Amino acid sequence: MPTVQIKFLHNAPVPSTLTLVEGNRLRVKIEAVAKTYKLGARIDAPSILAAQPPVHNARADSWQFDFVAQQPGLTKLSIVAVQGTGLSVMPAAITVQVEKSISLPAEKTTEGMLVRLLLAENFSPDGAPRNVAWKASDVLTSMRWMRRVIENRLKSGKPEEFMARGATTIADIIKANDRGMVQFHGFPTYPTLNQNMQENLTDYLQIANNGLHGKRTAYQQFVQAAITVASEPLAADPTSTGLYAWRSEGSGSPGPDFKVHATLMGNTFYTHARLRKQD
Repeated sequence: MPTVQIKFLHNAPVPSTLTLVEGNRLRVKIEAVAKTYKLGARIDAPSILAAQPPVHNARADSWQFDFVAQQPGLTKLSIVAVQGTGLSVMPAAITVQVEKSISLPAEKTTEGMLVRLLLAENFSPDGAPRNVAWKASDVLTSMRWMRRVIENRLKSGKPEEFMARGATTIADIIKANDRGMVQFHGFPTYPTLNQNMQENLTDYLQIANNGLHGKRTAYQQFVQAAITVASEPLAADPTSTGLYAWRSEGSGSPGPDFKVHATLMGNTFYTHARLRKQD
């Protein structure tokens, strides 16, 4: 009895369990099987995973299958000979978990602005320098501290200390701009961001929503952390007086009134000598 292996198009064997995200395409192949066998796909729940008609390549005697993850859920997939006998396909069944895709809040909402700022100001799983060990838990804490900085500045009664004279909203703090001097690179023109920042955001989402990407879990945690921090109740301040700034590690203090609290995920966070948090 001939035995054949289901493979990805790049030749790696397909495992017996897979995770996809809605909208993902799963393309696989089986080689060295003549057209006389006539292969087909069986799916327990076609509403979760839809199959395109298989295509046979006569020159290579290979079959290609194309599936689309349509909605969250769990199903099983098998490739079988619907014509011909004596063929064993491995794995005999593939369990496919389809998960919901992640999307960012709308650009023009406060949450949407915060999410994009937090993603821009923190290292991605592939962006951390060698001296920084990327950890999802540390990223979450870093983002919570950053939101604290912004909220503390808004409630300080002295937003002019942060180039945001007269600020009454989170957006006023984030978009602060004093004759070309800015607090957060790229954000004075928000929702317009420069090309590099926009491409990074697109890449983060694409990987987080690609169930077959090797770093999908890390990017999913990265993006979800920003969404969580932007929408959850304000986390407790880690200091008694309040965080008021952060800068990339090694960049130096923002000024003489700022005192180092801690360095986390490549950013150094500061308290202020005169200002105090208002909660």
